[in-house]
Amino acid sequence: MRLKQILLLSLLLATILVQSGKRPFSTKAQGQTDLVLAFYYAWFSPDSFGAGKTPFFPPAPYYSTDAGTIGRHVSEAQSAGINGFVQSWYGPETVNNQTETNFQTLLNIAAGSGFKAAVDFETASPFFASNDDRINALRTLIATHANHPAYLRVDGKPVIFFWANWIITPAEWVVIRAAVDPDHNTIWIAEGLDTSYLQTFDGLHLYNIAWSPNPAATAATWASNTRAASAAYGGYKYWVATAMPGWDDTLLGRGSDGFSRSRADGDFYRSSFGGAAASAPDMLIITSYNEWPEGTNIEPSVEFGNTYLQLTAELSSLYRAGGMPVPPPPTPGPTAVPPTAGPSPTPGPPTATPTPVALPTANANGAIVYNVAAGDTMIVIAHRFKKDVYHLYDLNSINYHTILSIGQPIILGYERLPDGSAPVKESPYARVMEDGRIVHIVQPGDTLAAIAIAYDLTYDEFYAISELNSGSLLQIGQEVTVGAQPQPAESGGSTDAPVELATPLPTMPPLSTKPPTPKPTITPQPTQTVSRPVAVPTLPMPTLSPTPPSDLIDDGGGNIGLFSLIAGGMGLLAFGLFLLRRR
Repeated sequence: MRLKQILLLSLLLATILVQSGKRPFSTKAQGQTDLVLAFYYAWFSPDSFGAGKTPFFPPAPYYSTDAGTIGRHVSEAQSAGINGFVQSWYGPETVNNQTETNFQTLLNIAAGSGFKAAVDFETASPFFASNDDRINALRTLIATHANHPAYLRVDGKPVIFFWANWIITPAEWVVIRAAVDPDHNTIWIAEGLDTSYLQTFDGLHLYNIAWSPNPAATAATWASNTRAASAAYGGYKYWVATAMPGWDDTLLGRGSDGFSRSRADGDFYRSSFGGAAASAPDMLIITSYNEWPEGTNIEPSVEFGNTYLQLTAELSSLYRAGGMPVPPPPTPGPTAVPPTAGPSPTPGPPTATPTPVALPTANANGAIVYNVAAGDTMIVIAHRFKKDVYHLYDLNSINYHTILSIGQPIILGYERLPDGSAPVKESPYARVMEDGRIVHIVQPGDTLAAIAIAYDLTYDEFYAISELNSGSLLQIGQEVTVGAQPQPAESGGSTDAPVELATPLPTMPPLSTKPPTPKPTITPQPTQTVSRPVAVPTLPMPTLSPTPPSDLIDDGGGNIGLFSLIAGGMGLLAFGLFLLRRR
């Protein structure tokens, strides 16, 4: 009798949950996610790109130290369905090592939009002279960055990718793991074709599959090899499948090891992405977002515009929907031996001078307008006139899906805004007030972090100037002070003494208008011979606060109602059991 009553009470609890529109908890298979990631590189300067060094050119050369550039990259990646970047990292050293300072910036920017970031640990970093250095670097990573709210987690654990793990033996990695993370509270993903490393590592990925004439078959084979390692070494082994648009490292002086894989108008990307998806990966990773020297970039280029971002958006959407067919292998191309080495960004000369084009004209309302010509894309126009392409999208109320037509007018900026006021940094969302204050007009989607980054301000500078704080809520149309212009002193014309203000206006710091000149750096000497840059140019940059404003962090409050409902149901069950015991 009592058993029957308990079953009835359990049925009552389940009925309450169903009628409330909530389902009982269900568990997803370990590791199985729909994450799409991309390898990301943060060591470029304008002279990294150009003829003879990179097979393709960005619309405008950039500094990886620029927070605005990092923000643009995050926005572009999200628009293409990418969940996070895996950035190469040389360790926690901050002197002459922009991979550390830029990763800090990437995490803070990512936190504002729900984007994620993880480290690709450079085993052969020039800052590592021994395994003790590697141990200390990993301990620092786990104690600091891995606890950031924007750091990538799978199954509740921070994920760390490794590059060149094969320069030291599997036995050495056993010692390193025991010293750093013996309980496997983080997930370590090794690179390469040697599954013996999976006695220590938790998963495997192949950085480069361009050598394969059939990437779908390659993905299936190595997915099977990785899963089989679970039986050999114990524990769950994560398979991370690779998609890539093509490959061309023939400019890097690798001799017979260099080769190219044609993009075949996107067919190789479709084939590798479809093959990766068909291998049932725990994560899918793209090589790469911006590895320009090896020609694997999907970042917009002069040659392809934003074609590969759009293709990524289509493919990632199909992947998550579970309806992606496996395309046939692309047109046969050069085949290479499976790689033993990987990316090696190398500085290059400046980009070539653009071809002269028709000049834009100014309209009566102050708008500076360019008329689209044959072959133009928004990225080409932005590059030609040294504009930010996303700023042009905003000015013209279009987006990257918009198809341009010949003769279509494109607003490049304003001499005067429609209300007669002067624009600031060519932004239609900023005004110079009579007292010299520069104010930003809050737009839909604006956050405190986004405004600070747009005006080259650190969080502390922004809060001081705007008189806001991390808990402030923004309203559309709100005027937020972001700086000031110096006011000229009045001279002559009046014999009256000037009237003193009861409270003087505060003096605001001027806006930064361009990145500082890069300083020369001292090159650390590596202890291992690998195809990697041993030093990268550094630029001073604003330091973002290690913790983003509270308006950017999800507090998880959406689950409170479900927890309260379940607690109530459990209360009903407990009350029923109490009645049974009393009987």
